[in-house]
Amino acid sequence: MRQDRDGKLMQWNIIVSMLSQIVSLIINLISKRVICIYLNVEYLGLQSLYSNFCDVLSFAYFGAGTAMLFSFYGPLARNDKAQLTAIYRHYDNIYKKMTWILTGAGILTTLPAVFSVNASIKDTEVAVTFLTFMLSIVLYNRYMVRNYFIQADQRRYFVAAVTGGVDAAALAAEILVLKFFRSYEAFVICILFKNLLINHIFGRYLKSRYPFLFVYTEPLGSAETERIKSNVSDMVMYRFGKVLISNTDNIFISRFISTAMVGVYSNYQFIIAGITSLVSAFYEAITARVGQMLSVKGTEEQYAQFRFYSFLNSWMTGATVVCFYYLVQDFLKLWMGSVPQLTKEIILIIIVNYYLETCRFATKMYREGAGLFRNIKQMILIKGLLNIVLSFIMGKMWGLAGILTATTISSAVTLFWYEPLVVYRYFKKSYINELYYQVLTLLQMACSFMAAGLVSGCFSGSGTGGFLLKGAACAAAANICYILFYLALRMIRKKQG
Repeated sequence: MRQDRDGKLMQWNIIVSMLSQIVSLIINLISKRVICIYLNVEYLGLQSLYSNFCDVLSFAYFGAGTAMLFSFYGPLARNDKAQLTAIYRHYDNIYKKMTWILTGAGILTTLPAVFSVNASIKDTEVAVTFLTFMLSIVLYNRYMVRNYFIQADQRRYFVAAVTGGVDAAALAAEILVLKFFRSYEAFVICILFKNLLINHIFGRYLKSRYPFLFVYTEPLGSAETERIKSNVSDMVMYRFGKVLISNTDNIFISRFISTAMVGVYSNYQFIIAGITSLVSAFYEAITARVGQMLSVKGTEEQYAQFRFYSFLNSWMTGATVVCFYYLVQDFLKLWMGSVPQLTKEIILIIIVNYYLETCRFATKMYREGAGLFRNIKQMILIKGLLNIVLSFIMGKMWGLAGILTATTISSAVTLFWYEPLVVYRYFKKSYINELYYQVLTLLQMACSFMAAGLVSGCFSGSGTGGFLLKGAACAAAANICYILFYLALRMIRKKQG
C-alpha cells in the first residue's frame, strides 16, 4: 500500500473506470439487442423487473459497502495493517450473515416477482429464471467486501478492468447460448458463472497483494464496533430509501400498464443509466482519494476542491442532458430498429429526474467521504415512501407519465435541497452558495439547450453517419457553451479581485 502523492493512481482510476463503463455500455447494448432478436421485448421487460427486485434485496450490501469504504480510509492513510485486518474481517462477517438472510428473503420474493409479470411467459419459467438470477446477484454481493477494499486502496482501476474483461468474455457465451438454445434460463446461468468468476479473481488478487488480511489479529474494540454498527445502520436505511425510489417504477409500470411497456421504457432507462454510470465512474474513481484527504486536510482546502468538483459536475450533467434529449430517439432507431418509442413529454420527465439525481454527485461524494451518514437517512426514507405513494396514485391516474412524475416530485421536495445543506453545514458555509450553483447550472443548461437545438436541426440523424454527425454537432455546441460560460466567470472573478 502506497500513498498516491503524485496522483497517478487517481489518473489510472479515472481512465480505466471510464473505459470500463464504455465497454460495459457496449456490452449491454449488444446483450439487449440479442435478447430482442432471439427472444422478444417481453424478456427485456422481465430482465428489468428482475434487476429491480434484486436491487431491493441488495440494498443492505451496498449500504454497508459505503460505510465500509469510510472505515477503511483512515487506516489506509496511516498504513495501519492491524486495524485494516480487523475491519475487513468484521465486515466480511456482516456480509456472511446478510447473505443467509437475503437468500431466504429472495426465495420468498419469488411469488411477488411472478405476480408482477404481466406477459405471455409461463409462471414456472418466471419462477425458475428469477431464482437463478437472484442467486447470481446474492453470491456476487457476498464477496463485495473484496471489491470495496481494493477500491478504498485507490485501485478501482483493477476492479474496473477485471469486471469489464470478464463481462466482455461472458457476452460471447451469452450470444451463443441465445442463438443455439433460445433459452432465457441458459442466459441467466451465464450471468451466474460470470459473477462467480469475478469474485474468484478478486479473492486471488487480495491474497497475493494484501496477505496480512488473512493473518489473525485482535478483533475490533467495542467502541469501534458500535461506530461501525451505527454507520452501517444509517447507510442501510439510506440505500433502502434509494431502492424505494429507483427500483419500484418498473413494478408499477408492469402492473398498471404491461411488462412489454417495461421493456420499452427500459431501453430509455438503460441509456440514461449508462450516461449516469459514466459520470458516476469519474466520481467513484476519485472518491477514495477524496476520502483519505478529508482525513488529513483542512476544511478550507477541502471546500476549494469541493467547488471545483461541483463545477465539473454541473458541466457533465448539463452536457449529457442536452445530448440525451436531442439524440435518444435517433439512437434507439439505430440500435433497436423499429420499436415503440416514448413521447417527447415523457423524455422531458426522464431528463428532469436524471438532472435531480446527477447534479448532486460531487455533494454526495463529499458527504460520504466525510462520513455524514446519519444526517441523511430520515430524508431518503421520506423520499422513498413518498415516491411509492405518489407512484401508486399518479400511476393509476396518468400511467407512465404519472409514475415518472412521482419520482420528480419526491426528489425535488427532499434530497435535492437537503443533501447539499448537510455538506454546507459540514464546511460551515452559507447555503446561498448552493442556490447560486443551481441558478448558474440551469442558466448554462438553458443556453446549451438552445445552441444544440439550433445545430441539431441541420441534421436528420438517420443512419450511422447522420447520427454521428448530429451527435458530434450537439456535443460540440453544448460544450462550447459551457467553455464560454467558464471563461466569462473567470473574467468576472478576476475583475472582482
